Amino acid sequence: MKKLFFITFLCIVLLYGCNMNSSKPLSFAEKSDGELNKDVQSFFHNLKYENGVHSFEDNDKNTIFLYLNERNVIQGEKAVYFTDFDVQADDDTLKIFYESDKTLDYSDESKRRELYYKVNLDKKYDYIKLFNNGEETHFGAAGS
Repeated sequence: MKKLFFITFLCIVLLYGCNMNSSKPLSFAEKSDGELNKDVQSFFHNLKYENGVHSFEDNDKNTIFLYLNERNVIQGEKAVYFTDFDVQADDDTLKIFYESDKTLDYSDESKRRELYYKVNLDKKYDYIKLFNNGEETHFGAAGS
């Protein structure tokens, strides 16, 4: 009887331990400005006149927020807009991919020039790389 109790207890401990080590999958979701918490909103609002991709890390929640901003257009130049977004893990590197294109039609509101994303990390990454249209690029500003 003691052996059966011990084996049952051991199985419960092992299953609980395995569950503790399992992490959430790497995922992302597009967010609206209003869905961001106050700290993230404040950081990104200070960058609304700076085009680029900006990041805000929430280490407590293992989350990165991204602000893709190309809303500032010089009259006569082509406006950049975003067409796709993805994240991928490659060992200890998080790779963030976005696609963009250009247009002279400033009035087309279907061309998205300002986006927010929440990336839920599955683990801590040593490196974060950013790619625009397949080419590595850099972040504009980073905060936490």
